[in-house]
Amino acid sequence: YSMCDSSNSEQVVGELLEYLNGSDFSIREELVLRVAILAERFSPNLQWYVDTILKLMTLAGAYVSDQVWMRVVQIVTNHEELQLYAAETCYKALKSDAVYESMIKCGGYVIGEFGHHIAHK
Repeated sequence: YSMCDSSNSEQVVGELLEYLNGSDFSIREELVLRVAILAERFSPNLQWYVDTILKLMTLAGAYVSDQVWMRVVQIVTNHEELQLYAAETCYKALKSDAVYESMIKCGGYVIGEFGHHIAHK
C-alpha cells in the first residue's frame, strides 16, 4: 500500500484485487478500503478508476462501504465524458448472475441518471 505511486498504481491495485479473492475475511474490509483509496488517488484515467471500483464491488461487494460507491457516482456525475461509459459498464456488471448490494446501488444510480445516453447511442 505505501509503495504505490502514479507510476505503479495499476500493477499494485491489480495485485491487491487478485489477493482479495483468497484473503482472510478479517482483513477484507481494510483491503477494500485501501484499494479504493489507491484507485482514486493514483488513477491514470477516470475509466480505469470506474473499472477498478466496479471490479472491487464485483469481487468483494459485501465489504464495500457506501462511501466508496457514492464516490464513484460523484465522479461520474461531475465528468460528462464519463457518463456513457459508466452507464454501459454498470449495465454489463449488473447482468451477472450474482451481484452485491453495493453494485446494485451504484449501478442503479448511474443507470437511472445516465442510462438515457445508452438509449441515444
